[in-house]
Amino acid sequence: MRIRVLLFARAREAYGKPEAALRFDQPATPAACFEQLCVEAPRLEALRPSLLVAVNERYAEWEQELLADDEVAFIPPVSGG
Repeated sequence: MRIRVLLFARAREAYGKPEAALRFDQPATPAACFEQLCVEAPRLEALRPSLLVAVNERYAEWEQELLADDEVAFIPPVSGG
């Protein structure tokens, strides 16, 4: 199955690109996507405690089962006024 991953702000900087296309032979979760990205960019791992995850533009849990062609976004905390 193919999963599109979007990265924002510090996560994008740590990965070096704003998005990735991942492939899995079995059901996957956002956590599995993040682990695969960390293989390519180990600096991402330090950001995990502060990241939120969204699947298809809705906040989701890290262990939610993904379907083929889902879009996963890793969202760092946002501050502002």
